[in-house]
Amino acid sequence: MKPDVAALLEVQADDLKTYGIEDRLGALAPRLAALEKDRLKAVDALAASQKQVADEEKRLRDVQDRLRQHRELLDKSEKLLGQVSAPREAAAAMAQIEQAKRFIADEEREIETINQRLGDGRKEITAKEAAVADIEKLQQETRATLDADRIALEKELKGVKAERDKKAVAVPAALMTKYDRIRARRRSEAVFQLRGNSCAHCDTAIPVQRHAAMRSTGATELCEGCGVLLFAGD
Repeated sequence: MKPDVAALLEVQADDLKTYGIEDRLGALAPRLAALEKDRLKAVDALAASQKQVADEEKRLRDVQDRLRQHRELLDKSEKLLGQVSAPREAAAAMAQIEQAKRFIADEEREIETINQRLGDGRKEITAKEAAVADIEKLQQETRATLDADRIALEKELKGVKAERDKKAVAVPAALMTKYDRIRARRRSEAVFQLRGNSCAHCDTAIPVQRHAAMRSTGATELCEGCGVLLFAGD
């Protein structure tokens, strides 16, 4: 094997390490994104419960206003009943009193029902606030862990790239250019040794004259089938 091919294989080994580290770095962000998605879902659920409670509180105030008005009407009607003497006026006052009492009874029942819903809604809010807090705490812990992993991986990546650049000096510029073009397209192995008289990557047969020349000169050739770089072993 020619020295330049041996040097290129060492460069490729470092590139493969680089891809692995980059993939691990790329896998960090989705983990945090998934946790953020859970947090937003919990926040939205909390907001929905808070809106429901706010709507019930408004409904309660409206019913309480009506109840106050009907109690005032009841008091006014009862006072009027004590002041009138004519049967017709008394009957009208009694009708108003009965109607006000029905309204008051209905509104008191409605207030009781609303208060029950408010109690349940406020308990739900407390539980959902706790859920959001738990997710945010977990997110902080996960972010700290991911940051530590990211820093370690970036340091490792920097070291591998530095070693790769040192080794690349031993590879002829033309060969390196060809290799870089192929690996940029594939982002995986770009250099393969002949397997018999065929490409070790795609099994495409290499013409006899070409593989004979590769064996005699140590030259590298592009595979016509898959486009990788091929070399002949010793």
